[in-house]
Amino acid sequence: MPASSLIIILAMVGYAVYRQSQRHEVVGSSRFKLAIIYGIVGIAIGGYHVPVNGLAWLFLGISIALSVVVGLARGRYTRIWNEGGRVYAQGTALTIGLFLGMVVVKFGLGTIAYFAGINDSGGIGEVLLMIAVMIAFQAELVWRRAEPLGARESSTDAVGAAR
Repeated sequence: MPASSLIIILAMVGYAVYRQSQRHEVVGSSRFKLAIIYGIVGIAIGGYHVPVNGLAWLFLGISIALSVVVGLARGRYTRIWNEGGRVYAQGTALTIGLFLGMVVVKFGLGTIAYFAGINDSGGIGEVLLMIAVMIAFQAELVWRRAEPLGARESSTDAVGAAR
């Protein structure tokens, strides 16, 4: 992995941890923004190739399943509350740990696939795409939990407006 790719992933992981530790308003229309950013960066820097054999497809399936499960767990355990007519969310030590654990496991799966000769073409782009999947599932679950508390669909909606 080139040093530039390592710097990009470290910066993006650091940014994600920072964002999770900060309180932010839950707004429906922008819930996928971070997932889209990770997906675009993952595609832009490359490193993703279509699996070439059955075991490589299995590893990809495990990666996607891991992203979905961790995203749902993080969505379930993200702290959500209503304050002053706005709904806020904030990650916890558990959700941050799940995120970091998933990144470590994803790198581990890629390393195993490489040394076992299953797939030698994975890269940083693939890791970022898996993070995007995780963030998308988390964002949707957080939104579904926040909506009954009065979360706004759009940042232009009035605070406390009746539905």
